[in-house]
Amino acid sequence: MSTAAESYSPDLSHELRRIESWDTGLVMATVMLLGIGSVMVYSATINPDTLNHGNGELTLRKHLIHVGIGIGAMVGAMAIPYRAWKRLVYPALLLVTFLLLLVTFFGTTAGNARRWLSFPGFNVQPAEMAKLAFVIFLAYSLDKKGERIRSFAVAFIPHLSVCGLLIMLCLTQPDFGTSLILVMLMFAMLFVAGTRLSYISLFVCVGGFLVFQAIASNSMRLGRVMMWLDPWGHRSDGGYQMVNSLIAIGSGGLTGQSLGFGGQTLTGYLPEGHTDFILAVLAEQLGFMGVLVVITLFGLLLSRGISTAVNARDDFGRFLAFGITLLLGLQAVINMLVAVALIPTKGLTLPFVSYGGSSMLVSCFAVGILLSISRDTRKGWVEQLAGVQDRDEPASDKEAEVTS
Repeated sequence: MSTAAESYSPDLSHELRRIESWDTGLVMATVMLLGIGSVMVYSATINPDTLNHGNGELTLRKHLIHVGIGIGAMVGAMAIPYRAWKRLVYPALLLVTFLLLLVTFFGTTAGNARRWLSFPGFNVQPAEMAKLAFVIFLAYSLDKKGERIRSFAVAFIPHLSVCGLLIMLCLTQPDFGTSLILVMLMFAMLFVAGTRLSYISLFVCVGGFLVFQAIASNSMRLGRVMMWLDPWGHRSDGGYQMVNSLIAIGSGGLTGQSLGFGGQTLTGYLPEGHTDFILAVLAEQLGFMGVLVVITLFGLLLSRGISTAVNARDDFGRFLAFGITLLLGLQAVINMLVAVALIPTKGLTLPFVSYGGSSMLVSCFAVGILLSISRDTRKGWVEQLAGVQDRDEPASDKEAEVTS
């Protein structure tokens, strides 16, 4: 709390101290998810008797490094006034586009997907950065266009162009999960900005038809959909991961089999459980109660994000906070739905919980921007209260003089 509050009345000074503090709910939810993620990554990669996923202790050390860098990025983003991102919108878009192009030609392949750029000692996944850069672009563009966003051409041509370019680059990897999130972000933010629902509905219907045609006309894509619809009938090939995820979740019961134990996650039946299927690991070892804690923490994080968006002092802050909250929420929900086989696998991590440096860095940085917006809002409240106190002081002084 700044010392300025000390010059006001005791009641107002206490209120100012309370307001000027950062959003403790948002920070608490993020830190707790980071802590749970660290425990589960370690528990998913090492067994007291045998190592099943390579060197589990090395994996934990790398994850803790990712967490440390992420917390540093969160603190750094919080210190930057969020309006500064208006000047960095197009440089950020150009950077992620360039990196996605590099992935297309020079990317590292893993699991039939080319999504990473390899550097000495670390890898980078540009698609994670593209999601946040796209949110910042949408917030800037929607704020700049204002009421003109109700026009069909103004609403869709520039935003579809940027979204289409990023999706095209993501699909070459292929990365369907990121492509889906980009589309959902665009339509949701356009709706919040005031774009006519009829326009959005038209594009959703046309897009849905094109996706259906693309799946129906390709035997490989159609086969993947059939494997998702009947994973138990394909448990030895395409449905293998979904089936073992369901078994892991079901075997956890209410309270789980305890940390460090689990027939599916610790014997190698669930590949890469510490990344995309970390929720299945958590459900098997901590049960339904553990999953409920994680869902509650995400609910707290998202509620604080929505509150930040509603109370922001300008449209750019409102759109940016809403977009970031939606990004984190969409990725969490999609990851959870994949874990319980309600949608096909997408290759998306669970924010703050899964192992993955790029996802961790971007998620924490996004929370830092939310904290920057929240801090600016609280600063406005302080200035408003201080202004009220200043206006009241002359009248109080005058009354004191009359009394004397």
